[in-house]
Amino acid sequence: MTTTFALLGATGLVGSNILKYLIQSPTPSAIVTLTRREHDETIVSSAAAANHTLTAKIDKDTSKWATIFGEACKVSPPPIVFTALATTRAAAGGLDKQYALEHDVNVAVAKAAKEAGVKTFVLISASRADKDSHMGYTKLKGDIEHHIEEFGFERFIILRPGLLLGSRNETRIAEGILQAVANGLRRISGGYLSDSWAQAGDVVARAAVRAALDDNVKGKKILYQNDIVELGNKEGW
Repeated sequence: MTTTFALLGATGLVGSNILKYLIQSPTPSAIVTLTRREHDETIVSSAAAANHTLTAKIDKDTSKWATIFGEACKVSPPPIVFTALATTRAAAGGLDKQYALEHDVNVAVAKAAKEAGVKTFVLISASRADKDSHMGYTKLKGDIEHHIEEFGFERFIILRPGLLLGSRNETRIAEGILQAVANGLRRISGGYLSDSWAQAGDVVARAAVRAALDDNVKGKKILYQNDIVELGNKEGW
């Protein structure tokens, strides 16, 4: 039986790595993505070469995403869903707009996925996510976790990485400085001085997929930074 995956945020740092990792699977699968822009041609050709069926749905209007994603999830068996959809306050144009994209779209999509019969939902969140926080960013992440949990997925897997390492499509000056520090520490310590607060996007992606495919993971499961590093660095697919 072909495994089906549905992915939101597939062009971002973690999401693109989740997609690449799914395509590396030795077992053919069906992968559905929903994005605002097209995938790189190398991704499309790689999926075809590995006998994966990649269906890329593209719509710049995020208000339509819940409907589009919900329809895509109406397959049997239902897909394993990943969402790595995120942005920054600066890119969104303020905290309220960031909240509208990250929280409202993620929650609406999760609701549609649940109604379509999805049993496994994987969320890329952030360290220190806390719905009761007085800090805008950590409260945002906590609210997303809390409101998705309310839908009652059979398996709800949350990853809380720290600083994400890897190439992005946009420039983030402050993050770039921290990435340089983390990468420098990684080179001289093999990760010992950086793994507790910074994780590579591909490591987070592998941890997300491996947790989702682990039948021993039941109910709600939170992967903290050390869990992500351990699971994401394991050998093999």
